[in-house]
Formats: sequence, C-alpha cells, structure tokens
Amino acid sequence: QYFDWQWARSLDRAPRFVVTLVMAWLGLHGLFVQRAVDRGASRLLVTLFLVTGLGLVLYMNFKPGFSLAMAEWPNRSQHEVRERDYFFVASFVIWGLWIGIGLADVARTVRLRLAHRAGPSGFAATFAVLAAALLPLALNATSATRRGTPDARLAADIAYDLLNTVPPYGVLFTNGDNDTFPLWWAQEVAGTRPDVTVVCLSLAHTAWYPRQLRDRPLRSFDPASAPDVWRSRVAAAPSGPLHTMSDEEIDGIVAQRINRPLSVDIGPLRHTYPAGTVFYRGEVVALRIMQQSLGRRPVVWALTAGRELAGLSEYAVQQGVGLRLDTLPPDDADTTLYFGPGQEPLDISLSQQLMDRAYRYAGLESPGRRPLEPSAAGMARLLAGAMGRLAKAEAARGDSAAAGGHAERARRIVGP
Repeated sequence: QYFDWQWARSLDRAPRFVVTLVMAWLGLHGLFVQRAVDRGASRLLVTLFLVTGLGLVLYMNFKPGFSLAMAEWPNRSQHEVRERDYFFVASFVIWGLWIGIGLADVARTVRLRLAHRAGPSGFAATFAVLAAALLPLALNATSATRRGTPDARLAADIAYDLLNTVPPYGVLFTNGDNDTFPLWWAQEVAGTRPDVTVVCLSLAHTAWYPRQLRDRPLRSFDPASAPDVWRSRVAAAPSGPLHTMSDEEIDGIVAQRINRPLSVDIGPLRHTYPAGTVFYRGEVVALRIMQQSLGRRPVVWALTAGRELAGLSEYAVQQGVGLRLDTLPPDDADTTLYFGPGQEPLDISLSQQLMDRAYRYAGLESPGRRPLEPSAAGMARLLAGAMGRLAKAEAARGDSAAAGGHAERARRIVGP
C-alpha cells in the first residue's frame, strides 16, 4: 500500500497502479543494471532495502495499516494507530535510486538505437525518457501540498478545541500521540490555554512522565485569549502539585488484580471497584491524579481517550468533545442534560456554546473539499459525532431548527 502511494498519490487507484507498475519495473531494471556493473554496491543497497522495508515490518511486529484490510480486521484496535509509511522512507529512497539507474539505462539504450538518425530525434527521445523522473513530482503535487486544505489545519484546530473544552486550570486526559502532540504544540508554540494540564494516558505507564507532571509548574489562565464561555468562569488557581507521589512510589507501581472489592476515595466521592479489577500503571497514576484534583480542579477526559474513565463513567457528563467528571452522578431530572441511550448525559447549553462559539473546524465545512487522509478523517468524525449528538438532544427538546442546523453541519464536517 505505502509503496503504491510513493509515485502518483494524487491519481485515483487504477491509474496510480499503472504508474506504480512502471516504477516497480524501472526499479528492478535499475537493480539488475547496478548488479552487472557493481555487484558489491548492489548487495549493500539490497540489504538496506530489505532491512528498512520488510525487515521493519517483522522487527516492529506491525499490525495491519491504519486504512488497510478493514474488512478482514474491522476493529480499529487491530490496526496501527496511524499510517506508518514514514517508517519506510529509507527503503523508498533506495528504490528511487534504482529507478534513476533504470531510467538512465533506458535513456542510453534509446540514444544508441537512434544514434544513426539525423536531426534532434535521438536527443528528444532520450530527454523524454529522462523526463519520466519528474512523474512523481507532478503526480504527487496535489496530494503533497496541503496549503489551505482542511487536513493542513485540522491538527491545530483539534488541539484548540480539546484545550478549550476544559474550564480554567482544568486537567485534560488524552490517549496518545494523535490527541496529545498537537496539544503540546498549541500550548508551547501557539500559546493556547497553557493553564490546562494535559495528562497523556499512554505516557502515564512510564516512570519519567508522572515525575514530569508532578514537577511541572501551573501556568496562568489568560481570559483575554480564551473563548467567551470560560471568561466568566475563572476560578482561583489551585495550589500544590498535580499529585504527591514520590519518586520511590512512582517506581514501585506495578500492575495488579484485586481479589476483593476495593473502595477508593477520589476527591470528595468514594468509588468501589469490584473484585477482579485490573489496575495497570497508567490507571494507578490517573487515579492518584484524580484523587487530588477532583473537586479542586476541573477534570475532563477527551472523547479520544475512551469512555472508561478509570471506572468513573457514572459521574461523567459530555460537553463538546470531552467528558467532564462531576462529584455526584448526573440527576436524570436535570433538564439541562440530555440522557441518550447508552451514552453519558450531554450538557446541551455548554455544548452549544463550545461548538457554535468556541470551536474551530479547519474549513471542514467547505464545499467541494478533498477527502481527508485517514487519521484526519477520524478527527473529523469526532467533531461530527459530537455535533450530531447535540442535534439529537435539540430534537428531543423540540428545537427542530437548531437540530436541523447542527445535523447539517455534522454532515458537512464528515464530508465526502
């Protein structure tokens, strides 16, 4: 799949495959030409090509690609979390070298066969062969450029949206690379909501990251640069570290299964975990953070981090693309909440403010936009899903105009 993407990614699948076949033949031809001229160098490149290509698949024990074989493995957890084509750059560069050698040999053959002809025909034919080297440049241009397209802006806008889902001085739990690295960029480079403490659950399984979270100073909330929804909800900055685990405690955390029910105080609430519950290192770190944060600082889990919430989903309320943890279970008599089947209740008013007046959408609603690459499409579905759920809540309240508008926006956000 990734080899097929290298030479004519801007074309549809059928014509792209024709170009791929041509490049595959040229590469093989170039390999055999090099082998005839310099056997040692060809062996070196073959070794590098195999080690940095198929060798990496075996060494890294890759799952099926992010967008590959979805019919055979329909569960997203059975796939890599993103496209892994960047792992194979070295092998593709080596194949490009062989394509160059193959093109040069074909050009030389054409020149020799046309050498007896008078005029510029031999030169023109030779030049036409060598010009094939420009095909990847021309046929990848549309796919490679992202200037002004939604997927060029989506990571930054998703980061902005996730950070601004959180009230001032809140804690935001994220899952891994895709929903964490853009947030770090937004905070450190763009200056977006540095008061939010981002806790990456994947990194919580390490020893160094909980230390970093503990020692990281809390930064101030700037109402002037925040959306309107949070300017009137500024609270005093909390004091003390995010958690108080010592280095020795962090090093001593091990995964364990409890044999009997365990009651744990988490902020002002007490939650009982049933016998058989498994606590991995990351869950222990998350619980310790929530023990010292819940009731003292806002706690929000990004929808990208899943809905388990360390067993506390009964206290969760959805707001935009996040799930906030309250200190009491939501009251089903609360008319400000929408209780849909099988999901956490939705805070309708706050979600409306976030999605209509705070969030950015990277131009996803633009008519005629190109389809997104798979990782970006997943983030677009995240936004569209939250927007669609808001539309259902509004429809249930009888606000058909708002429901229709948000349902249409969700459809445009998903796109082609």
